[in-house]
Amino acid sequence: MNGFRTPNFRGWQVAVLHREDAGMQRLARQLERFGVATQFAWPCLERLEPAVKAVFFDGDSGYDGLFPWPAGQPPVPLIALMRSEAPGRLEWVMAQGISSHLVKPVQSSGVYSALVLASHSFAQAREQEARIEALRKRLRQRPEVIRAVLTLMRLGGLDEDKAFAILRAAAMERRVTVEALCAAADEVVLRALLPRRQSGGFGVR
Repeated sequence: MNGFRTPNFRGWQVAVLHREDAGMQRLARQLERFGVATQFAWPCLERLEPAVKAVFFDGDSGYDGLFPWPAGQPPVPLIALMRSEAPGRLEWVMAQGISSHLVKPVQSSGVYSALVLASHSFAQAREQEARIEALRKRLRQRPEVIRAVLTLMRLGGLDEDKAFAILRAAAMERRVTVEALCAAADEVVLRALLPRRQSGGFGVR
């Protein structure tokens, strides 16, 4: 399954943003079976304790300001507890950036699956965000690459392909990206990358 491993939740702590009732007590007992400690909070979560690994919340009664972070930017997996299927309710819940959900009234089954799906979905989303940010960073650095290529072309009398090949080889040798190399390289550094001719001048052998 693409390297997926079912997580072990023993030692986890979760917050439950919901009025305490029989269903929430069932949820707490089921979580306890998996080694998960539960803390209840309502009507809002004033701060997220560092030990909290996930948050269950009342999707039926949730409101703007329920969480101490911007909407759609949860620092941990969110699991919605839902009974309502009203479009407006569902839209609000989805806007919070949930990773999974449980249908109310909460039963003894489904809690473990919700935790597994939530933790896996949240981790995948974080990995995707990191890849996107890395790509954005590289795109922002592209002008530096163009500058370095043009500088090498001018200094060494090279064509574009040969200039870029020099940069790529230098980046591989230093174990950095081409973009990072170019961003840190001034003309002196770029000149030093050019192989010397046998006559002692700069250029390509």
